[in-house]
Amino acid sequence: MATLTTRERDRRATQYVTGGAAVLAIIATLVVHRQLLSSNPLAFWLPSVAGLAYGSLLWGLGSRRNSKWLSNLTMAGWLVIFWVLLGTKVVSGPAWFIAVMIGAIAVTAAFPKKPQPPTVQKRPLADIGPWSGSGVAAATATYTAWKRTLPGITIATGDRSAVFPVESLAAFFDGELGTAESASGPSTFLTRVGVAAPDSIVGEVTAGLADGTLVLLDVAGDNTSVVATFTPADAAAFEQWVRTIPED
Repeated sequence: MATLTTRERDRRATQYVTGGAAVLAIIATLVVHRQLLSSNPLAFWLPSVAGLAYGSLLWGLGSRRNSKWLSNLTMAGWLVIFWVLLGTKVVSGPAWFIAVMIGAIAVTAAFPKKPQPPTVQKRPLADIGPWSGSGVAAATATYTAWKRTLPGITIATGDRSAVFPVESLAAFFDGELGTAESASGPSTFLTRVGVAAPDSIVGEVTAGLADGTLVLLDVAGDNTSVVATFTPADAAAFEQWVRTIPED
């Protein structure tokens, strides 16, 4: 049996928890509507079936395509139709409300987002040398969290250096995280231009840089500044280097 990484175990645990939430929601809606089911089952099943189809199809499609407008449409229809059904009292508004949630939760549990299959083979730590480029130097390291020694990467620029968890950097490059944060040393973040809103602090300090540019940020109290900017070639090389490092 293949050994799962920490991220893979976390993803699987989240999938189980999400699936359990969907089951609990089904039980809850049946309990809440037990009287309606005996007196007027059609008033329960019509909005429930419609809500399940609406929530699972639209929410699932929006998640698959990373479409904000589809996700927003799902939320808007969920709430608007709920209030319309409550006002008209033709069928059960709460049945629609809970069914849409169940559909969205169920499709999320059944078809979780997965990173692209790795194209770079992991290498033994002893065989991995340091990396440098764009004024940044990186090397394998360790850090301590919850009395555990975990694999990390020291990223240094100038006279400052910070250790990032390998797991966080791998999740960042897989698109699971928008920003990777240092685990020890000065508060440092690795992110891409365009992830943060233009009117945010990060958006303001990276204004003028091309979207997608890999940047290293120093966060000292209320002050945030760019300490390094990776060229496209160095960003790709750094990502490839990170992907060779075992996460556990």
